[in-house]
Amino acid sequence: MSTVLRWVEFAAGLPYHAALVPVSGGRRDRPEPHSHADFHELVFVTTGAGAQRVGETEQPLIAGDVVLVRPHDRHEFSATAGGMRFINIAFPSERWRVFADLVGLPEWDRRELPLSARADPGGQVGAEFARALGAGVPRMLDLVRLWSAVVPLLEGADGSALDRRPGWLVSARVAMSREENLREGLPRLLALAAVSPGHLARSMRRHYGCSPIAFVVERRLEHAALLLTTTTEGIGQIAQCCGFSGQSYFARLFKDKYGMTPRDYRETARRAVVPAAMDTRDIK
Repeated sequence: MSTVLRWVEFAAGLPYHAALVPVSGGRRDRPEPHSHADFHELVFVTTGAGAQRVGETEQPLIAGDVVLVRPHDRHEFSATAGGMRFINIAFPSERWRVFADLVGLPEWDRRELPLSARADPGGQVGAEFARALGAGVPRMLDLVRLWSAVVPLLEGADGSALDRRPGWLVSARVAMSREENLREGLPRLLALAAVSPGHLARSMRRHYGCSPIAFVVERRLEHAALLLTTTTEGIGQIAQCCGFSGQSYFARLFKDKYGMTPRDYRETARRAVVPAAMDTRDIK
C-alpha cells in the first residue's frame, strides 16, 4: 500500500519545496511508492538514467527529462547501475491550479500518465530549476519563473492538447480564488460566469470534470488550509471567512480532504521543519 504525503507535513507555509535527489541502482535506496494529497511536483533529471514507475507503467528517464507529477500519481523512482540525480520542485496544488486557469492550460491532471518532455540540460529550463533549488528563501516569483519556462515545453509534448475552455469560465474560476468571492460561494460564481446555472454546470463538467458546487467547496478547503498555516485566526473564524455555514460542517469536510482535523493540521504545520540539506529520505 502506498504512502500519501501531505504538504503540511514538510513544507507548510512555503510557496514551494526544492530538493536535489540522488537515486542509486539498489532497491533498498529507493523511496517507497507514494502519492500526494495536495501538491504537484516538477522533476528535472540532471544526470544519469532511470525510470519513474506510475501504477503499473514505467516511464524511462534520462538527463534533460522533465515530468509533471500530479497528486493522484502513485509513483516511485529507480535508476540504472550508474545512478540518477534529479531536481524535485514540489508546490501546493491550489497555486498550480490557479496558475493553470490563468494562463489557460489544458487539463493535464486528467491524462492517464504524467506529462513529460525533453529539455536541454544546459538551457533555460535547467537554469530555472537550478535557480529554484538554490534560492535561500523560496519565493513565489521563482516558482512562477519555473512554471513559465516549463509550460511551453510540456505544451509542445502534449500533441492532443487544445484548450477549448471558454474565456468566461476560466475568468470566473480565477476570480473565485479571492476570499471575498469564496465567502459568497456558488451565487458569486454564477454572477461572475454570467450564464444560466445549467450552462455553468454543463461547462464545468465538460472542461473540469466536476460540478460548480464541488469546485467551490474544493477552493474553500484549499484556502482554509492556507489560512490555518499562515494566520493565527480561530478555526471558527477561518470557516466563516471561507464561506462555511458552521465549524463542525467545515471540520468534517476538511478531514475528508486532508485526513486530519483543522486543529491537527495547524499543529502539524507548527511542528514541520524543512531541512537545509536533503537526502533520499526527503524525496517527495
